[in-house]
Amino acid sequence: LNPEQQDATARALAAEDFFLVHGPPGTGKSTVLAEVAAQAVADGKRLLCTAASNAAVDHLLDLCLDKGLRAIRVGHPARVAARLQEHTLDIVVESHPDRAVSRDLFDEAYSLLGYARRQRNQGRSRERFANARASTTEAKGMLDEARALERKAVKSVLANADVICVTLSSLDSGVLAGQQFDLALLDEATQATEPLALLGFLRAPRVILAGDPQQLPPTVLSQEAAKAGLGVSLFERLLKDHGEGVKRMLREQYRMNARIMDFPSREMYGGELRAHPSIADRTLDAVLTPGADVDAPPVLYLDTAGKGFDEEVEPTTRSLFNPGEAGLVEARVRALLAAGLAPRELAVITPYSAQAHQLRERIEALSPEVEVDTVDAFQGREKDAIIVSLTRSNSEGQLGFLTDLRRMNVALTRARRHLFVVGDSATLSGHPFYARFVEGTQTHGGYRSAWEWPDAQDT
Repeated sequence: LNPEQQDATARALAAEDFFLVHGPPGTGKSTVLAEVAAQAVADGKRLLCTAASNAAVDHLLDLCLDKGLRAIRVGHPARVAARLQEHTLDIVVESHPDRAVSRDLFDEAYSLLGYARRQRNQGRSRERFANARASTTEAKGMLDEARALERKAVKSVLANADVICVTLSSLDSGVLAGQQFDLALLDEATQATEPLALLGFLRAPRVILAGDPQQLPPTVLSQEAAKAGLGVSLFERLLKDHGEGVKRMLREQYRMNARIMDFPSREMYGGELRAHPSIADRTLDAVLTPGADVDAPPVLYLDTAGKGFDEEVEPTTRSLFNPGEAGLVEARVRALLAAGLAPRELAVITPYSAQAHQLRERIEALSPEVEVDTVDAFQGREKDAIIVSLTRSNSEGQLGFLTDLRRMNVALTRARRHLFVVGDSATLSGHPFYARFVEGTQTHGGYRSAWEWPDAQDT
């Protein structure tokens, strides 16, 4: 752990009621949570690990297992990553001795109920009726005993675990009724609505919330609810109410080349992020075929201004797409794969679902291993190379939800070695954030115009 991570861990463990770990992209928030979990368990604490999404809870489970902790994942196995299913409560309980006995009792009980049904169906004699009634009574007793043993097995498995990992919305599930913990870790806390986050506080006297208020906020579909404050996470409200003293910000990041980091650091984090020396200068060349000729500085902005690549509206969903931009992106994917970039180390992301659909159709044919998704779906992920299709191109300079800079912060901080952004500066530059981004690429030799770009002729 670096000094900031050590300090965050110590302060989290010493907190009286809650503590906030602010983890900008790549700063090792997960490393801190894993260390807090390990030290809390070593101190005899019972731990709850929770988050709003299944993916985030699976990630917490991974961290706990890597630390050698006995962790159980509560939730339907179908919603848990395949590699982690053996740690789900449902599957662990199956191998408990009490569950084996309860299975036999269930089998015997159902066999008796079948016998009772046959007795009743074979005639109305007093003897058959008595047999049926006796068998039914015995079967009901067995079923009660089997269910009691099942509950006992579940309680035993839960009691034997150091850590319980579960989504916030499943905390109220029957199996966890009455379960209390010494400490709760709430990851991706800035993506959970406040009522959901408060469920963690009902189960433990101390809660550590980890997240980044400069990345995506909670998803709130109702505009009215968002305006009334539901779009503000508990993490943000606690920070506002209690000040910087309840928070530790991690500043050293281990993901991005320093040039990729510079713009988001200045715009979103007051210029406070530092690139760890081990990754500060890493480039795409190192993971391409030796001698591959590809134009790939750490940050490259391809400007489509004046090309007539206008955005279009998908009639059913009303989402936006841009076929001209999609053609440039497809050509770029082709070029990077030809230069030897591993397909699993390349992702294409866009703010708009309709554009993601367009791109997916084009790129799957090149390689199904290249991930194509919306920015929102890609939060928390990283790849060596990321292509961002901004999509918006219109004469009015309308940007829609591109004006939510937290979404753009996510988009611009996924790449380790090479960030390639396609957009129309004529539409984007009316917004100071995008104007500064384009200007920055011009200053550092990362600006290209689609008019001179070789791939543009192929679209």
